[in-house]
Parts: sequence; structure tokens; C-alpha cells
Amino acid sequence: MEVNVFKKSLSRVVARIAYVYPSTYKAMISGLSPDIVYGMLNENDEVYVERFSCSKLNGVEETPRSLETGSLLKDFPLILTSIHYEPDIVNLARLLISSGIEVLAKNREKHIVVAGGPACMNNPIPYSDVVDACIIGEAEVTLDKVVEKWVEYGDVKKKFLEELASLNYVYAPGITSGPVYRVYVEDLDKSYYPLRQVENTEIEPVYGRGFKLEVSRGCPFWCSFCMETRLFQPYRERSLSELKRILEKGLRYSLGGNRLVVFSLAFPVTRTHYDILEYLRGEGYKASIPSLRITPYLEKSLETIKSLGQRTLTIAPESFSPVIQQFTLKYVGLLDYVTQALEEFLVKGFDLKLYLIYGFRGFLDLEYSANLNYLMKLIKLAKSLKRKISLSINPLIPKPHTPFQWVGMLPRDILMASLRQYKSALKELVETRAYDVDWAIVQAQIALSPSPLGAFIDLWARFGGGLAGWRRATRVLGVNYKYVFTGYDLDSELPWGFIKLGSYCEKVNRSQFSVYERLPRSLDHGSK
Repeated sequence: MEVNVFKKSLSRVVARIAYVYPSTYKAMISGLSPDIVYGMLNENDEVYVERFSCSKLNGVEETPRSLETGSLLKDFPLILTSIHYEPDIVNLARLLISSGIEVLAKNREKHIVVAGGPACMNNPIPYSDVVDACIIGEAEVTLDKVVEKWVEYGDVKKKFLEELASLNYVYAPGITSGPVYRVYVEDLDKSYYPLRQVENTEIEPVYGRGFKLEVSRGCPFWCSFCMETRLFQPYRERSLSELKRILEKGLRYSLGGNRLVVFSLAFPVTRTHYDILEYLRGEGYKASIPSLRITPYLEKSLETIKSLGQRTLTIAPESFSPVIQQFTLKYVGLLDYVTQALEEFLVKGFDLKLYLIYGFRGFLDLEYSANLNYLMKLIKLAKSLKRKISLSINPLIPKPHTPFQWVGMLPRDILMASLRQYKSALKELVETRAYDVDWAIVQAQIALSPSPLGAFIDLWARFGGGLAGWRRATRVLGVNYKYVFTGYDLDSELPWGFIKLGSYCEKVNRSQFSVYERLPRSLDHGSK
């Protein structure tokens, strides 16, 4: 049973809107953005936003019905959706197909699909013949205006899309002809926050039950591979007083009692982060912090974090090679500090979950030896202390608006060989999970696409989605995605260049790429 859902009289609302989350229900209730969209829009008495999600991630989807009223998706002329990860698009297509709604926008007469989310913001081109419009910006400062336009002009599709395209943060394919500018919340303290977050008495979210508390947005560190840093710049945080207010009011409605889940791209990195941890400890709260950055604030907060009930620290060093750190910029010049901190965490009684990236073009041998040498040392220490280490290793996935758009991805066979090396060396020593190389290629194929992929997405969905459906659709249509592996030319206009994230982002990308280009690398492994 769900709690904190909106129930409205259908006879009293002007517009009913579908919010489609193109992944599982559990994923939907684990994230904060669905609560923001759902809660904020439903505060408008004129509209009723009802939610849909996938019953599964491949195969034939069940006929989608809204969680609120059991209504069919095809009964909603306006469909809002969030594309958080590129493969979500095939799940959206599967939901449309099972509802009897055309996947391709040009074939839809009665339905309009408006999409937002990081993947869509980064490069809307691959989705541009599936969705009718893409929102390039954060929900709190965009969606109210979209709904306002719908209430006023929704009875005429062409007019609505023209009005939507007049907003400088909306890309409407076939209508928008100039640049599109990302917009964002300037002051988090003054923005909407979902205090009544949807929870389920029978289904537990990924990070456990608890109130979702976003302490900051964006990241001040600009790691070269990170798409989110660029999409959610500048770094912003809520004040301590506002965080206290949100907790005091929001926890009243949470099934998790006094437990919360901290949302932040970089935590703890400021005095406010340190202070909120101390406040939580003083008030007797429990907390889960899904990801941590090694900083002096973290070291000072170890006992506090332990008192909040957390026994495993999740940290993403990305690489233990000082050379690779020079262009990833995650912990450049700080590896000694990082490795000493990791060892200190084990000594102080924490287990560790580590994330590493592999597959940097021209540096495979270097990254492998550096990573393996230090991991062996750390695993030995953990074993002596009876602590546990788990490892997640993921191939580098080049994304638009990062310097790796010009570098590209290593070929599949090389990535698979490198992955086998890691698994063989670490077998029976540490729990190792690896992101599927083929799914990484799928992400890059969509993210870096210079052209619409609607026909491919439609066929992929009709083949059931998933990797098997992707391979089959790729083979049938003869899809060419060599751009994934070659990257784009530095001096040429990028296909997604009309999406304006800010001049600073462009300068940073060129600067980071120049660092990468200057570093000596081996001549094998697809070096450029």
C-alpha cells in the first residue's frame, strides 16, 4: 500500500497528466526527482498528475495503468517523462506500444510526450523523433510553465508545441531553430521540496526506508568524465536551517521513522555538510549516505557516520593511477591521501564499497597495474582486520559535454579482455561486480548519437528491449555507431552544440582534453 499519494476528484480538475517513469516501480520510489515532479505539479488544483512505471525491463510490458486511479495510459493526452539513463528510452517505447500509442511522434495525433531528465538534457537528438519536446533544465523552474501552457493551449497540439518552443529552455524538434539554454534553481532554500514523499508499506526502496534529504545539488569538482557535474552546475547547497526545517516537517510523513537518506553528488565537502551530520547525530537520527567523497570533513565525521547506523562507506576513487588522476581530476595530486584514508576507514571498523573506472584510451596497462597493485594491498589489510571490501568496476562511457566526446570509447574486445584480467586477478579475493560492457556501449551509442534514433528505438522495443532486443534491432537495421569508438573532431561543430550549458563548461572541457592529449600513452589499445 502506498502512502502520501494525491487523491483528487476527477470532475474538479481541468487537466489529467501522465508522469511516466521508464524504469521499475522500485527505482521510481528510490529517487527524489519523481517526488519533486509528482508533488510540485499536484499542488496545482487544476491538474492531476498520475504515475506510471514499468512492470519489468524487457519483454512485453503489461498494459500500463496509473497508480492513482487505474486509468489507461492512452487516456492521457499529455505524457511527461524523465530519461535519467539513455536505455530508459526503450522502456518508454515499450510502455507506449503496450498502450496502443505510436512510438514515433510524427504518427501520434492524440498524444504529446514531453521529456526531461539528465540524458535528455545532455543530448536530445537521439530522442527527437520519439518525444515531442525536451526540457533542458531542472524541474522546479520549468514544469509549472509547461503545465500552464498545456492548460491554456493543450486542445491544439501544434499551438501547444509552438508555445512550448517559445520557452528558451525547451527543444521542440521541427520547431526550435536556435540555441536552447539550460535553466536551474538559483536558490535551493527558496525552491519547492517534497515533504510528503511517496512510500510503500510492502516495497522497500534501494537505500532502505527513510526520508530523502537533498543537501546539495551539482558538484564543485568537475571530474572530466562526469556528465552530472556539467548538467547541474553551479554547485548549490541548502542552508542548515532549511535542512532542519525540511527534516522536522518531512519526517512526520515518513515510514522510516527517524531515518533518512542523504542525496548529494559530493558529500561531505563543506562546513554545512559537517554541521548537518553533527545535527543528525545530536538529534538521534539514523541515516544512509549512498556515496561519500574523501575529504577532511569525512575524516572528522567518521564516528558521527557510524553513530547514524552506517557501517559501509561507498567511495569512488575511480583510479589508483596518478597519471589517470591527472585528467580525470577526481583526486589529482591526492592519491597518497586517498589511500591512507581508505586504510584508516578499515582500521576504524568500516567495510568499503569502491567504484573504479577502466578503459581510458592509451592507458589500459598503466591503469590495470596501478589499480591491481593497490587493491591487493588494501584487500590484505581488510582481511587482517576482518573487514569486507566489495568492488564495482565500470568501463569509461564517453558522454556529450565532457572531454571524452572527442576521445571515444575503447573497442568492445579490448574492454572485455581488460575486464577478464580484473576478474581473474581478483577472483575469490573480493566481491567484484562489473557493469556490462554491452550496456555501456548502448549508453554511449544513444548519448553520442548525431541523429534521431526513433525507428531503431521502436524496433528495439518491439523486440522486447534489453540487450537481446538491442542486438537484434541493430542487426536488422544495420545500425552504424562507430562514432562511439572514434569520438568527434575537436575542431568541428558538435551535433548537440545548440544545447548551451554555459561557456565555462566549454572552456573546462577543452582544457581537460588538452591535458589528456599531452600525457604520454602506450601505442596499443586503440590509442589516438
